Amino acid sequence: MKISGSTELYAVLGNPVRHSMSPVLQNAWIQAHGFNALYVALPVELEDFEAALQGLAASDVCGLNITTPFKERAAQAALRQSDRVKLVGAANCLSLDRAGRGYDANNTDGDGLVVDLDARASDWRDSAGHIVVLGAGGAARSILAALCVHSQTAICVINRDQDRAQKIANDLNPQQILVRTWQDLPQHLAGAGLVINATSQGLNNQSPFSPDFSPTRSEAIIYDTIYSPRMTAYLESAKAAKRRHFDGLGMLAGQGALAFQHWFGVLPDVKDGLRTLEKAVSA
Repeated sequence: MKISGSTELYAVLGNPVRHSMSPVLQNAWIQAHGFNALYVALPVELEDFEAALQGLAASDVCGLNITTPFKERAAQAALRQSDRVKLVGAANCLSLDRAGRGYDANNTDGDGLVVDLDARASDWRDSAGHIVVLGAGGAARSILAALCVHSQTAICVINRDQDRAQKIANDLNPQQILVRTWQDLPQHLAGAGLVINATSQGLNNQSPFSPDFSPTRSEAIIYDTIYSPRMTAYLESAKAAKRRHFDGLGMLAGQGALAFQHWFGVLPDVKDGLRTLEKAVSA
Protein backbone atom coordinates (compact mmCIF):
# COMPACT_ATOMS: atom_id res chain seq x y z
CA MET A 1 0.00 0.00 0.00
CA LYS A 2 1.54 3.28 -1.16
CA ILE A 3 0.78 6.31 1.02
CA SER A 4 0.79 9.77 -0.57
CA GLY A 5 -0.50 13.27 0.10
CA SER A 6 -3.76 12.35 -1.66
CA THR A 7 -4.38 9.18 0.36
CA GLU A 8 -7.87 9.26 1.90
CA LEU A 9 -8.14 8.42 5.59
CA TYR A 10 -10.82 6.27 7.24
CA ALA A 11 -10.98 5.13 10.87
CA VAL A 12 -12.82 3.31 13.61
CA LEU A 13 -13.48 5.30 16.79
CA GLY A 14 -14.12 3.72 20.16
CA ASN A 15 -13.00 3.35 23.75
CA PRO A 16 -11.31 0.92 23.88
CA VAL A 17 -10.52 0.36 20.21
CA ARG A 18 -6.93 -0.89 19.83
CA HIS A 19 -8.26 -4.48 19.76
CA SER A 20 -10.48 -3.75 16.73
CA MET A 21 -10.26 -6.07 13.74
CA SER A 22 -11.76 -3.45 11.43
CA PRO A 23 -8.39 -2.07 10.17
CA VAL A 24 -7.35 -5.57 9.06
CA LEU A 25 -10.66 -6.06 7.28
CA GLN A 26 -11.02 -2.66 5.63
CA ASN A 27 -7.39 -2.33 4.53
CA ALA A 28 -7.56 -5.75 2.86
CA TRP A 29 -10.61 -4.63 0.86
CA ILE A 30 -9.04 -1.24 0.09
CA GLN A 31 -5.97 -2.97 -1.30
CA ALA A 32 -8.01 -5.54 -3.25
CA HIS A 33 -10.00 -2.76 -4.97
CA GLY A 34 -7.02 -0.52 -5.56
CA PHE A 35 -8.26 2.55 -3.69
CA ASN A 36 -5.77 5.16 -2.48
CA ALA A 37 -6.93 5.02 1.12
CA LEU A 38 -5.89 3.93 4.60
CA TYR A 39 -8.00 2.77 7.55
CA VAL A 40 -6.80 3.10 11.16
CA ALA A 41 -8.10 2.73 14.74
CA LEU A 42 -8.39 5.91 16.81
CA PRO A 43 -9.10 5.81 20.57
CA VAL A 44 -11.20 8.69 21.87
CA GLU A 45 -11.69 9.73 25.48
CA LEU A 46 -15.31 9.71 26.61
CA GLU A 47 -15.51 13.47 27.10
CA ASP A 48 -13.83 14.24 23.75
CA PHE A 49 -16.04 12.41 21.25
CA GLU A 50 -17.97 15.33 19.72
CA ALA A 51 -14.82 17.47 19.54
CA ALA A 52 -13.01 14.57 17.87
CA LEU A 53 -15.74 14.31 15.21
CA GLN A 54 -15.48 18.01 14.46
CA GLY A 55 -11.71 17.79 14.15
CA LEU A 56 -11.78 14.72 11.94
CA ALA A 57 -14.35 16.32 9.63
CA ALA A 58 -12.23 19.49 9.44
CA SER A 59 -9.25 17.29 8.47
CA ASP A 60 -11.21 15.57 5.67
CA VAL A 61 -11.27 12.12 7.27
CA CYS A 62 -13.66 10.55 4.78
CA GLY A 63 -15.42 7.85 6.74
CA LEU A 64 -15.71 6.48 10.25
CA ASN A 65 -16.90 3.34 11.93
CA ILE A 66 -18.18 3.97 15.44
CA THR A 67 -18.07 1.36 18.16
CA THR A 68 -18.76 1.17 21.89
CA PRO A 69 -19.65 3.41 23.67
CA PHE A 70 -20.25 6.13 21.08
CA LYS A 71 -22.95 4.87 18.69
CA GLU A 72 -25.83 6.86 20.20
CA ARG A 73 -23.73 10.02 20.45
CA ALA A 74 -22.61 9.58 16.83
CA ALA A 75 -26.24 9.55 15.73
CA GLN A 76 -26.98 12.70 17.70
CA ALA A 77 -23.92 14.55 16.38
CA ALA A 78 -24.53 13.74 12.70
CA LEU A 79 -25.59 16.31 10.12
CA ARG A 80 -28.12 13.84 8.73
CA GLN A 81 -29.45 10.49 9.90
CA SER A 82 -30.56 7.61 7.68
CA ASP A 83 -34.03 6.19 8.28
CA ARG A 84 -32.43 3.23 10.05
CA VAL A 85 -30.47 5.49 12.39
CA LYS A 86 -33.64 7.42 13.20
CA LEU A 87 -35.33 4.12 13.97
CA VAL A 88 -32.66 2.56 16.20
CA GLY A 89 -31.15 5.74 17.66
CA ALA A 90 -27.55 4.70 17.00
CA ALA A 91 -24.98 4.95 14.20
CA ASN A 92 -21.94 2.82 13.46
CA CYS A 93 -21.03 4.25 10.04
CA LEU A 94 -20.35 7.92 9.26
CA SER A 95 -19.63 9.42 5.83
CA LEU A 96 -18.05 12.85 5.38
CA ASP A 97 -20.06 15.73 3.97
CA ARG A 98 -17.29 18.10 2.90
CA ALA A 99 -19.70 20.94 2.19
CA GLY A 100 -21.30 20.71 5.61
CA ARG A 101 -18.06 19.89 7.40
CA GLY A 102 -19.68 17.04 9.27
CA TYR A 103 -20.87 13.46 8.91
CA ASP A 104 -23.95 11.68 7.63
CA ALA A 105 -24.93 8.72 9.81
CA ASN A 106 -25.90 5.17 8.88
CA ASN A 107 -26.29 1.94 10.83
CA THR A 108 -25.05 -1.26 9.19
CA ASP A 109 -24.98 -3.53 12.27
CA GLY A 110 -28.26 -5.42 11.86
CA ASP A 111 -28.04 -5.59 8.09
CA GLY A 112 -24.48 -6.88 8.52
CA LEU A 113 -25.85 -9.90 10.39
CA VAL A 114 -28.34 -10.50 7.56
CA VAL A 115 -25.52 -10.24 5.01
CA ASP A 116 -23.57 -12.84 6.99
CA LEU A 117 -26.57 -15.18 7.19
CA ASP A 118 -27.08 -14.84 3.45
CA ALA A 119 -23.40 -15.73 2.90
CA ARG A 120 -23.10 -18.62 5.37
CA ALA A 121 -26.67 -19.98 5.58
CA SER A 122 -28.56 -18.76 2.53
CA ASP A 123 -31.62 -20.86 3.42
CA TRP A 124 -32.23 -19.09 6.74
CA ARG A 125 -35.41 -17.42 5.50
CA ASP A 126 -36.90 -20.79 4.48
CA SER A 127 -37.25 -22.18 8.00
CA ALA A 128 -40.81 -22.73 9.20
CA GLY A 129 -39.73 -21.90 12.75
CA HIS A 130 -39.92 -18.53 14.47
CA ILE A 131 -36.94 -16.33 15.35
CA VAL A 132 -35.69 -15.80 18.91
CA VAL A 133 -33.53 -12.78 19.79
CA LEU A 134 -31.89 -12.73 23.22
CA GLY A 135 -31.41 -9.22 24.59
CA ALA A 136 -32.86 -5.77 24.03
CA GLY A 137 -29.81 -3.50 23.98
CA GLY A 138 -28.42 -1.47 21.11
CA ALA A 139 -27.22 -4.49 19.14
CA ALA A 140 -30.56 -6.24 19.52
CA ARG A 141 -32.46 -3.14 18.39
CA SER A 142 -30.40 -2.90 15.20
CA ILE A 143 -30.76 -6.63 14.53
CA LEU A 144 -34.51 -6.56 15.10
CA ALA A 145 -34.93 -3.59 12.75
CA ALA A 146 -33.06 -5.50 10.02
CA LEU A 147 -34.95 -8.75 10.61
CA CYS A 148 -38.28 -6.92 10.30
CA VAL A 149 -37.18 -5.70 6.86
CA HIS A 150 -35.75 -8.99 5.62
CA SER A 151 -38.22 -11.51 7.08
CA GLN A 152 -41.90 -11.73 7.88
CA THR A 153 -41.36 -14.50 10.43
CA ALA A 154 -42.60 -14.00 13.99
CA ILE A 155 -39.85 -12.84 16.34
CA CYS A 156 -39.64 -13.53 20.10
CA VAL A 157 -37.53 -11.08 22.10
CA ILE A 158 -36.32 -12.50 25.40
CA ASN A 159 -35.12 -9.89 27.88
CA ARG A 160 -35.10 -9.42 31.65
CA ASP A 161 -36.32 -5.83 31.33
CA GLN A 162 -39.60 -6.42 29.55
CA ASP A 163 -40.55 -2.74 29.44
CA ARG A 164 -37.39 -2.00 27.45
CA ALA A 165 -38.09 -4.89 25.08
CA GLN A 166 -41.73 -3.86 24.66
CA LYS A 167 -40.71 -0.33 23.71
CA ILE A 168 -38.48 -1.72 20.97
CA ALA A 169 -41.31 -3.94 19.73
CA ASN A 170 -43.72 -0.99 19.71
CA ASP A 171 -41.24 1.19 17.83
CA LEU A 172 -40.39 -1.41 15.21
CA ASN A 173 -43.29 -3.80 14.59
CA PRO A 174 -45.54 -4.87 17.49
CA GLN A 175 -47.42 -7.29 15.23
CA GLN A 176 -44.26 -9.21 14.33
CA ILE A 177 -42.22 -8.85 17.55
CA LEU A 178 -43.45 -10.60 20.69
CA VAL A 179 -41.86 -9.91 24.09
CA ARG A 180 -41.32 -12.91 26.36
CA THR A 181 -39.66 -13.61 29.70
CA TRP A 182 -36.21 -15.06 30.25
CA GLN A 183 -37.65 -17.59 32.70
CA ASP A 184 -39.72 -19.12 29.88
CA LEU A 185 -36.79 -19.36 27.44
CA PRO A 186 -37.00 -23.18 27.02
CA GLN A 187 -40.65 -22.88 26.03
CA HIS A 188 -39.91 -20.19 23.43
CA LEU A 189 -36.95 -22.08 21.96
CA ALA A 190 -39.32 -24.91 21.03
CA GLY A 191 -39.71 -24.93 17.25
CA ALA A 192 -37.40 -21.95 16.68
CA GLY A 193 -35.58 -21.79 13.35
CA LEU A 194 -33.10 -19.04 14.23
CA VAL A 195 -31.80 -18.05 17.69
CA ILE A 196 -29.57 -14.99 18.05
CA ASN A 197 -27.63 -14.02 21.15
CA ALA A 198 -27.51 -10.21 21.07
CA THR A 199 -26.37 -9.88 24.69
CA SER A 200 -22.82 -9.57 26.01
CA GLN A 201 -23.10 -12.82 27.96
CA GLY A 202 -20.10 -14.94 27.11
CA LEU A 203 -17.95 -12.04 25.88
CA ASN A 204 -14.33 -12.73 26.84
CA ASN A 205 -15.65 -15.76 28.75
CA GLN A 206 -17.53 -13.52 31.19
CA SER A 207 -20.96 -14.72 32.39
CA PRO A 208 -21.13 -17.63 29.94
CA PHE A 209 -24.49 -19.29 29.41
CA SER A 210 -25.52 -22.38 27.51
CA PRO A 211 -29.23 -22.90 26.78
CA ASP A 212 -30.45 -26.32 25.75
CA PHE A 213 -31.09 -26.00 22.01
CA SER A 214 -32.57 -29.46 21.53
CA PRO A 215 -36.16 -28.08 21.42
CA THR A 216 -35.30 -25.96 18.34
CA ARG A 217 -35.95 -27.24 14.83
CA SER A 218 -33.38 -29.73 13.57
CA GLU A 219 -32.31 -27.31 10.82
CA ALA A 220 -32.16 -24.33 13.22
CA ILE A 221 -29.34 -21.80 13.11
CA ILE A 222 -27.82 -20.72 16.44
CA TYR A 223 -26.02 -17.38 16.13
CA ASP A 224 -23.81 -15.59 18.64
CA THR A 225 -22.95 -11.95 17.91
CA ILE A 226 -19.84 -12.41 20.08
CA TYR A 227 -16.58 -13.42 18.38
CA SER A 228 -14.21 -13.34 21.35
CA PRO A 229 -13.98 -16.17 22.12
CA ARG A 230 -15.09 -17.67 18.85
CA MET A 231 -16.53 -20.78 20.50
CA THR A 232 -18.62 -19.60 23.44
CA ALA A 233 -20.47 -21.87 25.86
CA TYR A 234 -23.61 -20.80 23.96
CA LEU A 235 -22.20 -22.17 20.69
CA GLU A 236 -20.81 -25.26 22.42
CA SER A 237 -24.38 -26.00 23.49
CA ALA A 238 -25.56 -25.56 19.91
CA LYS A 239 -22.85 -27.93 18.72
CA ALA A 240 -23.88 -30.51 21.33
CA ALA A 241 -27.45 -30.31 20.02
CA LYS A 242 -26.13 -30.82 16.45
CA ARG A 243 -27.44 -27.44 15.31
CA ARG A 244 -25.76 -25.17 12.78
CA HIS A 245 -23.94 -22.44 14.66
CA PHE A 246 -22.07 -19.25 13.79
CA ASP A 247 -20.06 -16.71 15.75
CA GLY A 248 -20.17 -12.94 15.27
CA LEU A 249 -17.04 -12.67 13.13
CA GLY A 250 -19.24 -12.87 10.03
CA MET A 251 -21.45 -10.06 11.34
CA LEU A 252 -18.30 -7.93 11.70
CA ALA A 253 -17.47 -8.69 8.07
CA GLY A 254 -21.05 -8.01 6.97
CA GLN A 255 -21.43 -4.63 8.66
CA GLY A 256 -17.95 -3.68 7.46
CA ALA A 257 -18.81 -4.57 3.88
CA LEU A 258 -21.89 -2.35 3.97
CA ALA A 259 -19.84 0.51 5.45
CA PHE A 260 -17.28 0.03 2.65
CA GLN A 261 -20.12 0.28 0.14
CA HIS A 262 -21.28 3.56 1.69
CA TRP A 263 -17.79 5.03 1.37
CA PHE A 264 -16.53 3.64 -1.93
CA GLY A 265 -19.69 2.69 -3.83
CA VAL A 266 -18.59 -0.95 -4.12
CA LEU A 267 -19.82 -3.94 -2.10
CA PRO A 268 -16.74 -6.06 -1.32
CA ASP A 269 -16.74 -9.85 -1.06
CA VAL A 270 -18.03 -10.69 2.42
CA LYS A 271 -16.68 -14.24 2.34
CA ASP A 272 -13.22 -12.91 1.48
CA GLY A 273 -13.55 -10.51 4.38
CA LEU A 274 -14.50 -13.33 6.74
CA ARG A 275 -11.49 -15.34 5.59
CA THR A 276 -9.28 -12.30 6.25
CA LEU A 277 -10.63 -12.00 9.77
CA GLU A 278 -10.33 -15.72 10.47
CA LYS A 279 -6.71 -15.66 9.39
CA ALA A 280 -6.03 -12.65 11.60
CA VAL A 281 -7.61 -14.11 14.74
CA SER A 282 -5.82 -17.44 14.30
CA ALA A 283 -2.39 -15.84 13.75
